[in-house]
Amino acid sequence: MEREKLAHSLTAGLKNAFSVLWLLAKVMVPATLAVTFLDRTGWLTRLAQAFAPAMAWLGLPGEAAIALVAGNLSSMYAGVGAMAVLELSAKQRLILAAMLMLSHSLPQEGAIVAQAGGEVATVIAARLLTAGAVGLALNLLF
Repeated sequence: MEREKLAHSLTAGLKNAFSVLWLLAKVMVPATLAVTFLDRTGWLTRLAQAFAPAMAWLGLPGEAAIALVAGNLSSMYAGVGAMAVLELSAKQRLILAAMLMLSHSLPQEGAIVAQAGGEVATVIAARLLTAGAVGLALNLLF
């Protein structure tokens, strides 16, 4: 009886683990490949230069904008996947992760807000402003 329970628990746990792994891989692998592609083709440098002035306020390199855009338009995991291939210090990773935690998956979550009867633009603006304020504060504090 104990062996059957253990076997069932292990099987269920492994199924759940692989389900989550697959879910994350479907988002993180394409995001990582996209950033790598942008880097190899020179577009990451161009985009980084365009975003560098705004990102400097947050203590982040221009390339970090790619992770923020990916996270905000797709999912937090896409942002983390993009962040993984960037050369960032521990402080920069903290700032970027905190910002992604506060502002991510905006189209999906905007649809949920709309369905609940909320004001989508207000909620999205609040999340973006809060993420920016936290990023700025972390940069100034550390």
